[in-house]
Amino acid sequence: MKLNPFLITGYKSPEYFCDRDIETGRLLSAIENQRNITLISSRRMGKTGLILHAFEQLNKDKSRLPIYFDIMGTTRLDEFAEGFSNAVIRVISRSDNALKGFLKKLAALRPGLSFDPLSGEPRISLDIRNEQDVTLSLNLLFELIAGEKRSFIVAIDEFQQISSYPEKNVEAILRSHIQQVTNMNFVFSGSKKHMLSEMFSQPSRPFFSSTEMMFLDAIDQKEYFKFIRSHFEARGKSIGEDALESIAEYTEMHTFYVQFLCNRLFSSFKRVGAREVKDSMHMILRENEPIYANYLNLLTTIQYRVLRAIAMEGVVESPTSGKFLARHQLGAASTVSQAVESLTGKEFIQNEAGRLILQDKFLAQWIRSK
Repeated sequence: MKLNPFLITGYKSPEYFCDRDIETGRLLSAIENQRNITLISSRRMGKTGLILHAFEQLNKDKSRLPIYFDIMGTTRLDEFAEGFSNAVIRVISRSDNALKGFLKKLAALRPGLSFDPLSGEPRISLDIRNEQDVTLSLNLLFELIAGEKRSFIVAIDEFQQISSYPEKNVEAILRSHIQQVTNMNFVFSGSKKHMLSEMFSQPSRPFFSSTEMMFLDAIDQKEYFKFIRSHFEARGKSIGEDALESIAEYTEMHTFYVQFLCNRLFSSFKRVGAREVKDSMHMILRENEPIYANYLNLLTTIQYRVLRAIAMEGVVESPTSGKFLARHQLGAASTVSQAVESLTGKEFIQNEAGRLILQDKFLAQWIRSK
């Protein structure tokens, strides 16, 4: 069975990766010249795919080992240390001897070994009982890597998560370790622009001015259309220009939503026009309606009315302006301002350079359809 070329999750190979030539080149340049870099984008814009795509290019160079791990699900520094340990073990423990050596070096943390039932990859759990164990775990990990002859490129996804850890001085602790290891370079990435920007741009923060900053925008529409068309044609299918324009309208060229819609179209039709795109979009909205309806239970009446107003307009620059308030009968500016703050905190909307938009493009379409 041939793979649907429009991947929704994960990274497969360059064949299924669209464009990003400039961004890939910039990321590789930072890595090759030992510069740490911070990659920021909206959620589901493709930053993880870009990192893994760059790592794919590095696989030819055996002197550099790429390590990737996502810390979105972590809540404490000990969980960070365990996630880091498992990311390292997946890369350097390619033999029984290497695995035993790794466990021996972490013996003070009483590591437990198991194997993933699906991938078969080794996984360790660390017995971290107190603050001293957390410090020891990080010391051992960085010492272990520092003792390697090869160099490492470590990508930590959703790095802003460390700001919510309960331990004191987490940023300072990690920054201290990173400064002392000479055979490691870092890619810090995340989807919360405000938090990451502050972390790396405020003079009072430990990571101030320590990395190159890179912001990931949407893929160029012309290049994305070419990518979509080529994969349809390569498999004896066709997609019209009107269909491509409809895809752009429904998804606002946001990577995840383009991929999702194209995945559905590719699996359902041999020839795709605007009608097929519209029908598929309606099907997706119907399938997700219970989820979207449940979202509304999380919002107050004014929050939903503000959300709906932003969805109807697509982009809003001045949510407290008299014209916007009057047009959507939203009432007092102060109330709307509070609603915007709450919707941003709940990640229903995002602020892109002073422009408010809905994060979920399909939710926006569903609201408009109502």
